[in-house]
Amino acid sequence: MNIDRQMYRITEQCNCKRANFPEHCNVKQTQNVPITINLLKMSNQLYMIPESISLIERQLLINQCKILSAIGNEKERELYEKRIEILEKGYTGLYPKVFNNLYEEVPLSVYNEISDIMKMYSRINDSIRLLPEADKEALDLASLEFEGFDQDSGMHYYMMSYLVDRMDEHGEYKGRELKSHKSNSLIKYNRMLSVYFDYENVKKQQYSVSDLQNFIDQVKTIVLDTQA
Repeated sequence: MNIDRQMYRITEQCNCKRANFPEHCNVKQTQNVPITINLLKMSNQLYMIPESISLIERQLLINQCKILSAIGNEKERELYEKRIEILEKGYTGLYPKVFNNLYEEVPLSVYNEISDIMKMYSRINDSIRLLPEADKEALDLASLEFEGFDQDSGMHYYMMSYLVDRMDEHGEYKGRELKSHKSNSLIKYNRMLSVYFDYENVKKQQYSVSDLQNFIDQVKTIVLDTQA
């Protein structure tokens, strides 16, 4: 397991519950000091860095580093010894050197939204392929194209990239640009999803020309809203 994830898990456990020590340990029970998590934005991704750690938590992390230093190679020992010193001396400004690989959690809602968008596009693209060429030319199909996710929806972009590149899901988007240069891509997909869910409720498996036009009309409302 990654050292950073081990250490963060320890601090989380300590933060949730006060430690119970045997009487002979002579450790004074004090009110637990909560960890304050500071979100540092680096390269459009959020890192979770604690701004403050209680003495007990610091000691637990130091012990963890000492164990890993003892079993690690020379390079790893040097890394853990630096982390031990940072924790021992309480250099909060250097905590990013200790907790440097932990990202903000991506909410389940983001994954579910991406999943819905991908299902919608699968249904749309399958329906378009079955249309006669004349019907395709009559529709503004370019407006329906998947454009990726813009920087304002960074979590969606990183989650989508991971699913495509690392999990081998949604293979039709492998090698495609997944970062949109438009600022309203997620708004567009949500407008389209409102139509998609209506069709799902009536179990519509294939979309007609008029069905696809309803998607297009929803996309066009975004332009009208910005002009209003």
